Amino acid sequence: MQNKFTWFDLNSRIDSESEISCCLLRLFDLIKESLHLYFNIKNSQDIYDLLTQVERHNKDSLFIEWFLNKGIPKLKSIDLNNLPKDDRFLAMLELDEYILKSEMDFADPEEIRSCIISFVSSLQQYIDLCREELNEEYRV
Repeated sequence: MQNKFTWFDLNSRIDSESEISCCLLRLFDLIKESLHLYFNIKNSQDIYDLLTQVERHNKDSLFIEWFLNKGIPKLKSIDLNNLPKDDRFLAMLELDEYILKSEMDFADPEEIRSCIISFVSSLQQYIDLCREELNEEYRV
C-alpha cells in the first residue's frame, strides 16, 4: 500500500483499513494514472521520473513547474499520518474521487490538470475544516 505514497515521494503510513485511508489511496492512484495518461507516459518509477520524462518532451512546462515547486511541497507538508476520522472528510475525498474519475475520459484534458491541482491545493483545507468542526462540536 505504501507505494501509492512513495511514488509521490511521501513518507506516510496510514491505516489502510479505514474508509478514509482507502479513499485517499484510491485518489492518489487516480492522480498517478491521470498524470500518466495526461502526459502519455507509459511507466515511471516515481513522480520525479515522470516529470523528467515529460520535461524531455517539452509538454506543459507550467504544470510541471507547478508540480515541482508547489504541488509536491504542499503534499509533503500535509500530515497524512494524522487524518480526521470524520464522515465529512470522507465525503470531501469521495467527491474529489468522483470528479477525477468523471474527467478520466479526457474529453477536455485541461480538466484533469485542474482536478489534480484543486485536490492537492485543497487537501490541507479539508483536514483543517474537519478538525475545526470537530473541535467546535466537543466545546458545545
